[in-house]
Amino acid sequence: MIRYSFDTAAALAEIAKLDPKWKSKADKRTVKFVKARAYSEKSSLWSTIKPVYMGLQCNKCVFCERQFENERYGKIEFDVEHFRPKSSVKAWPDATAHPALAYGYDTGPASVSGYYWLAYDLENYAASCKACNSALKSNYFPVGDARGQAAVGFKALLKEKPFLCYPLGDLDADPEDLVSFVATIATPKAKDGHARERGQIIIDFFDLNGRDVLHQQRAQMIAMVGGALAAHAAGTATATDEEVIKKIDNAALPHASCLRSFKRQFEADPATGQRIWDKCRLYAMDQTASAPPVL
Repeated sequence: MIRYSFDTAAALAEIAKLDPKWKSKADKRTVKFVKARAYSEKSSLWSTIKPVYMGLQCNKCVFCERQFENERYGKIEFDVEHFRPKSSVKAWPDATAHPALAYGYDTGPASVSGYYWLAYDLENYAASCKACNSALKSNYFPVGDARGQAAVGFKALLKEKPFLCYPLGDLDADPEDLVSFVATIATPKAKDGHARERGQIIIDFFDLNGRDVLHQQRAQMIAMVGGALAAHAAGTATATDEEVIKKIDNAALPHASCLRSFKRQFEADPATGQRIWDKCRLYAMDQTASAPPVL
């Protein structure tokens, strides 16, 4: 997960190109939800804005960084994700769906009404793959403090001490300050405190270390750039190698956070970076592998 630039006014301008009346219709429905203190409608409006968020995120899932097709073909692969659930919120983890997960701190109660006032808030949207949104996120939203009950905005809701991180704009922490990688394995970045708890829950919540496709794709990206980093460390880099290294920080690359972590590892310890690269090259070529490459 990485941070993406986000400007509400710019997003509204793009939405207006798709439906000039979208904002006024959304505002009218929000007034109704706030008055009723609940989310309720027979048909929704948010599917219209899906291409805007896909574009903002370089056609990548906002949570796992898998990359899909562009707007022409990719809309079927994405959901419009409500970061805070628009209706009811289920307690997470629950014994039925997550029997192996347990924490030594509170992760928040369920909520009957949820965050009804955010159903059409642009700062509560993202584009997510169906695995992250439907299979994993569902109506969960773990928090470390009292859940927000009033119709307030994102900044005020940070008092909830959310465990998940919203990566659009600078409303929330930088996701890369919470989750890093060793080879293809996601690890909490912080050593202690709420930041470490957030990192661990993000990893567990989206099963970032349990999905083979994510390890395979991360390994493929590492395999692509490892040679350039190795040549740079040895002093034999070509102009193409140097250009590849410059592109590692490109937000449009799939699994950019993992790639950036690998680059930092290689620069800090080329021998370890070489071992990671070697293991990822082999792993990326083995579609039957059932465990990620480890040092």
